[in-house]
Amino acid sequence: MNGPFVIGASPQARLTSIEDVLDRSVPAFYPHTLDQLVAAQRFSTDCRFLRAGPITVVDATVRADIRMDFAEGRNGYHANVALSGGLRSRHRGVDLLTTAETATFYRPSGETSVTHWTAGTRILAVKMDLGAVERILRDTVRGPVADRWTPSVDVRGGPGRSWVRMLRHLTTELADPDSVLHQPMAAMPFVEAVLSGFLMVASPAFRQTLDRPAEPARPAAVRDATDIIDAEAHRPLTTAELARRCHVSVRTLQEGFQRHLGIAPMAYLRSVRLDRAHAELRAADPARDTVGAIARRWGFTNLTRFANQHRKAYGQYPHETLRIA
Repeated sequence: MNGPFVIGASPQARLTSIEDVLDRSVPAFYPHTLDQLVAAQRFSTDCRFLRAGPITVVDATVRADIRMDFAEGRNGYHANVALSGGLRSRHRGVDLLTTAETATFYRPSGETSVTHWTAGTRILAVKMDLGAVERILRDTVRGPVADRWTPSVDVRGGPGRSWVRMLRHLTTELADPDSVLHQPMAAMPFVEAVLSGFLMVASPAFRQTLDRPAEPARPAAVRDATDIIDAEAHRPLTTAELARRCHVSVRTLQEGFQRHLGIAPMAYLRSVRLDRAHAELRAADPARDTVGAIARRWGFTNLTRFANQHRKAYGQYPHETLRIA
């Protein structure tokens, strides 16, 4: 993921004019118009904008019936997830309905409009940067993927429900200023998983490609990846970045790690980080340093799991290592 990895959340706000909404939403998403459908209704929108790198989300509830029309050539893929109410839209000649049971997906090109956002409806509108999504495609498959698309998905079960759960967890954590997902080392792998999950749900061809056997990895590619991890464990590395730098697909790198090392690339990264955290605990000052701060610095977001992994690897809990430092 190129460029700065921006993480943040705006305060919850009530916007009372269409101009205010456009001033906030157009820079964060895409050029569009917004029209009120029932003049007698009093317009307002309750909204909060959240961002984690290439993913931008607005959690918005409109208090009047509206219509939105979007320009061609948008710079991102898009999803609408309804938390309450319903939203009607049209994309590439297909009429779509977003409800609590069905999420809808939109590609960067083609006619796109929200024909009726019903008053009282609460939507998570999700923009996924075009470059980031297409990079996931290239890094995972490293070959052509058939141009097929699922414009809507049932979110009551199966992969659709799983992806929406991931998305909602992301938005909940971004809204919490104390969340570890405000640290790129923790956020980047999760964001990559959300983007990959989106492709698995929205692109049947991508999902079918993943079912095929991966190309065997050269031992040199695995060696190069472990060298990168050993040298850069302090950075927010992802499997996709490792694969790209080693000139193989994500699936080939994963296959190579399993074949030659018996673990996944991210499992190897966690083991290196655990070793670095252990070394830092041994060198720390118990009067000044804490287990939690050291664990979070090395990307461990669950302190209980970190403590158990540390005890399994080194025979003592982290606080014991710190106490005798």
